[in-house]
Amino acid sequence: MMKEIKLTEITGLRDFLALNAIQVKPRQRRFTKNVVLSWMQARHPAVTFYRVDWQAELVGYVMLIHAQQPTQWIIERLTIDQDYQRQGLGYAVADYLIDMVHEFENSEMVIARYEPENLAARKLFAKLNFTQQEELFRDRHVAVLKFEFEDVEDDEADKTAGSDAEIADANEVNGAAADDEERE
Repeated sequence: MMKEIKLTEITGLRDFLALNAIQVKPRQRRFTKNVVLSWMQARHPAVTFYRVDWQAELVGYVMLIHAQQPTQWIIERLTIDQDYQRQGLGYAVADYLIDMVHEFENSEMVIARYEPENLAARKLFAKLNFTQQEELFRDRHVAVLKFEFEDVEDDEADKTAGSDAEIADANEVNGAAADDEERE
């Protein structure tokens, strides 16, 4: 049964600071980012940051980035509070975002970025039919989910969608933010 989650876009610093209430297990802390840094990055016009609520409780957050390739979107920083993990909420959030992006005009691909050691993220996105790419981008794994449409006119365009160059272009959308992240 799919969990009924609610995503609410957050933009103000006060809303971001409320995310400090989200706690993860000690071994997961290296995969999470500073909330103030996230707030600064979310000010980029291509970035949308959401709080995740379930049963009227704040349970996590996630970032959705519109890539430079106009047909590509990136899911990043999917974080669920330790008290709510292993209940299907991460899956519900990612599935919700995939459905949302699928409805956007001309969307063709969702990319997930996560740390190489984050086995939970790798398993989650594999369960959602993402294909992990061999190459790391800025020391992170990249997994890709391509949308399939019934009335595809240009087979050649489909064959090249998701190439390493396109994925690298998509990952560049938040280049300044990613550079800040590396300095963290």
